[in-house]
Amino acid sequence: MTKDNLVFGLGGIIVGIILGALIVNFSTRPAVPQFPSQAPPMAQQNQASPQAQGELPEGHPPLNAEALQQQIAEKQEVLKKDPNNQGAIVDIANMNFDLKNYDEASKWYSKALDRDPKNINLITDLGSCYLWLKQPDKAIEYYNRSLQMDPNHFQTLMNLGIARMSMGNRAGAAEAWEKIVSLYPDNPETPMLKDAVKKLRENPKGTM
Repeated sequence: MTKDNLVFGLGGIIVGIILGALIVNFSTRPAVPQFPSQAPPMAQQNQASPQAQGELPEGHPPLNAEALQQQIAEKQEVLKKDPNNQGAIVDIANMNFDLKNYDEASKWYSKALDRDPKNINLITDLGSCYLWLKQPDKAIEYYNRSLQMDPNHFQTLMNLGIARMSMGNRAGAAEAWEKIVSLYPDNPETPMLKDAVKKLRENPKGTM
């Protein structure tokens, strides 16, 4: 599975679940995922949602773990013959992320980033691994690095807001998402982001 910046991991699901939970139930409780659930940050509060239990979003092709493991093995064979094959390295990182092997994925993203240090998508992807590994402070370091290169990078701004929310920084999350609302008014996710920002601004300290 190829992807530019883990839209599936921390993008499409985020607006459908996280913001819904955020709008319905504001909480000061830290919003780090409860493993082994694959629910994105904030989503674990909505236990009624099947997606919050780690399932794929409606309409998404089913995840075939066995097939992904086979593809990883094939890519590793490619690397035995061509250790510098960047495409194979990134593919292994992406597939490990899809399998929720976030620690392993982070190692492969790091390896890919060593070879392409200015790749914004790789920087953001690595940050997302740390977010799932419940290290939001480290995730934010990578998101900030990405934004230094492109202050308007959509997915980085989205994920930065999530990381800040997971640390209880509601104002910081609102700031990141407000920028998306301003820069991408026609994006289909913008209306829900706008509503979430409004809720955060109205209730900056949160309620139980």
